[in-house]
Amino acid sequence: MVAYEALTRGPIGSPLENPDALFAAAREEGRLAELDSACRVEAFRAAFAAGLDTPRGLFVNSEPEALALLAGDVRPTTPAMVLEITERELTGDPAQLLRSIDHVRELGWSVALDDVGADAASIALLSLIKPEIIKLDLRLVREMPNQHVARIMNAITAHSETTGSIIVAEGIETEKHLDSARAMGATLGQGWLFGKPTELPNPLPTIAGLPSPTETIAEPEGATPFTIAARKRVARAYSRDLLVEISRHLESQALAAGETAVVLSTFQRASNFSGEAVERYRELGNSVAMVAVLAAGLEPDPALGRVHMQGIDKADALLHEWSVAVVTPDFAALLAARELAPADAAFDGPDQNDDDRQFEFVLTHDRAITVAAARSLMLRL
Repeated sequence: MVAYEALTRGPIGSPLENPDALFAAAREEGRLAELDSACRVEAFRAAFAAGLDTPRGLFVNSEPEALALLAGDVRPTTPAMVLEITERELTGDPAQLLRSIDHVRELGWSVALDDVGADAASIALLSLIKPEIIKLDLRLVREMPNQHVARIMNAITAHSETTGSIIVAEGIETEKHLDSARAMGATLGQGWLFGKPTELPNPLPTIAGLPSPTETIAEPEGATPFTIAARKRVARAYSRDLLVEISRHLESQALAAGETAVVLSTFQRASNFSGEAVERYRELGNSVAMVAVLAAGLEPDPALGRVHMQGIDKADALLHEWSVAVVTPDFAALLAARELAPADAAFDGPDQNDDDRQFEFVLTHDRAITVAAARSLMLRL
């Protein structure tokens, strides 16, 4: 026994007894964050009352859509736990997702990503969330081996080898499920084979708890893809025409990866995001897990569907950069460029879309640099 998980159900015998029905109803009524917070606070109360104070000895679930209230629920005096984030709506509010994760890690919490494999976004965002614990979707240990299972297994194995994250298998009810879980790299498991959900025992047995959270080096506030990349790699200089072709190549790599890719790009100002670029990103929005475009003067466009559109403040150094970051389970690349023209000439004067514009740029396939740059853009969404 290493930890417990706090589970919630609705009133017994009611239509909302099933947690999926309960949370779906709360989402429909616009009260998901309120329910999520209430469940979390009740989990804290029950754990404290039972004397459960083992560091990271309790998994507490949270919906990504409801993380805005997390900071108010979790205080410095709250014992360190494991924040378990569900796979639903992971890309809905990327900035809030990252801020919440960073907040609890500062307090000694670890992060678990739930139902990995159930949704492509959970695989696509592994490198950006960097969970200490990966919880496999229960269907992965119950399905017959197929290409989907193999694809998920490869992505999870690669991430675990790189980061040291722990793999947990859910829904283990038989010895066969246990064998499948072990084959997929799981070292911990939960399910009815080990015990059914129940109240905390009294007295509590001694449990091990989970390891400390990953030590992350936060980028300075206002960091940009170019400043992040240029600290680690030598920048080169060339005109706009080469950068256009590199950008299109990276975008095509994301399209080839499909639903497990994340793409974040900056276009300096809205007038640069037009014509063919709009059509390329419309296609990306229909194909990849998450795509975002940032530019000064850019506003949301319903016609672009799932593409996150974000303006850039004139005081933001990002205004002078052109970047494309692509992250997939087995590919990472970053083009980060900064225009060499005087700052005011590029933005307050007439459009300068010709190929003679000069940039200093870094092109790298280093995953750590690419992920850091991608996070710097996600935090602006």
